[in-house]
Amino acid sequence: MKFSWIGDSLSRFGGDVPGSLRMVSSGVGRPVLMAALVCCLLALPGVCQAGGLFGAPVTYAVGLAPWSVAIADLDGDGDADLAVANNESDTIGILLNQGDGTYAAQVTYGAGDGPVCIAIADLDGDGDADLAVANWRSNNVSVLLNNGNATFAPQVLYTVGAAPWSLTLGDLDGDGDVDLAVPNENANNVSVLLNNGNGTFAAPVDYPAGTNPHSIASGDLDGDGDADLAVANFGSDNVSILLNQGNATFAAQVTYAVVDGAASVAIADLDGDTDPDLAVANFFGGSVSVLLNNGNGTFAAQVSYAAGSMAFSLAIADLDNDTDPDLAVANYGGHNVSILLNNGDATFAPQDIYATNRFPTCVALGDLDGDADVDMAVTSADARNVAVFLNLTRVRGDLNCDGEVNFRDINPFVLALSDPAAYQIAFPDCKILNADINGDGLVNFGDINPFVALLSGPPGRSPGR
Repeated sequence: MKFSWIGDSLSRFGGDVPGSLRMVSSGVGRPVLMAALVCCLLALPGVCQAGGLFGAPVTYAVGLAPWSVAIADLDGDGDADLAVANNESDTIGILLNQGDGTYAAQVTYGAGDGPVCIAIADLDGDGDADLAVANWRSNNVSVLLNNGNATFAPQVLYTVGAAPWSLTLGDLDGDGDVDLAVPNENANNVSVLLNNGNGTFAAPVDYPAGTNPHSIASGDLDGDGDADLAVANFGSDNVSILLNQGNATFAAQVTYAVVDGAASVAIADLDGDTDPDLAVANFFGGSVSVLLNNGNGTFAAQVSYAAGSMAFSLAIADLDNDTDPDLAVANYGGHNVSILLNNGDATFAPQDIYATNRFPTCVALGDLDGDADVDMAVTSADARNVAVFLNLTRVRGDLNCDGEVNFRDINPFVLALSDPAAYQIAFPDCKILNADINGDGLVNFGDINPFVALLSGPPGRSPGR
């Protein structure tokens, strides 16, 4: 037997542990002592030695037991907003970006019973970002269509299998609109719901997965131009690959072993060979498994890297601006996030640790402050907030990388404009894009006036920092 999570009443553990534990059959006959697991959950956060990639978190109030966060431009103003699934409040919280990586107070919309995962895409083809939410306790998916101004129509509910724990959005049938795929934890299958072309969805078609499927991701894994599915199976300690047969029907699963308690899966080209690889967060293993694509939708044996205690959620993006994808892992039992930087060949440096609030449930990555690097948003079940960590990799106008923008940056700025190669030699730890003051992705004379304006402002760090 294993334990799986229910985003349930906080009172079941005297108000201290967010989420109760439920016995589910793992099919592998390995007993886990409940007392030991509960003691682990009740442990206070340890002292974490953080790396230097992210600044201190800023928190924003949301609902009770926030379980998931997603990032997208919801109001069409060009910056990244947040949507949060509040598990115990049965609501979705919308936090609009104020243009600088700070957020307005949440506005809430009703969801189903026990929302645990949220994803964002243009579901009805009108050009704005809509919401899809997996509701664990009510066995359905909520679809909330954007009215065009980051307000949302009332949810429409679609029934799926027992205990949907995650979802992925993608064009599964190649008709140009966005479909849904949902892993049903208690049904051991995946429900596929095809878009009717207007943001409504056909009845689900179910495909077998492993035991207690917990997370799902979609991408073209075999290079044939259609979207396949990867499913992390919490109970059977493996990943199911379901290859698309070209018409949104899926071949029988092929499974690949990972470590203990596969909780989250993400897809990206980790080794730079143009085909998508897999990364899996292992809850009981406290690790990340990396499975490299053989180029045809089959995968090499996993390579495991240490993460924190109870690795629960995983996201992939280029965090250090070196063009290869890195890993961020929310560690539920460690009360922290692990950052594993890619060495450039799909091997990963030892983790850096960033402390969070208690029981982090989800990490999402995106450029929150508009400075062209990747920031981090983290929900924590015990905190009733979402934490925003801004990336410190680059600071616009800080050309000598001393953490401030002032007159000492003038000569380095001139050098960056006139001879970028010489600038990079003179300041090897700095980013040439620090001179991209106007944010157009280029370093040129168009940055001069904004640089002068930056120097004329208050001393210290540049906007967005």
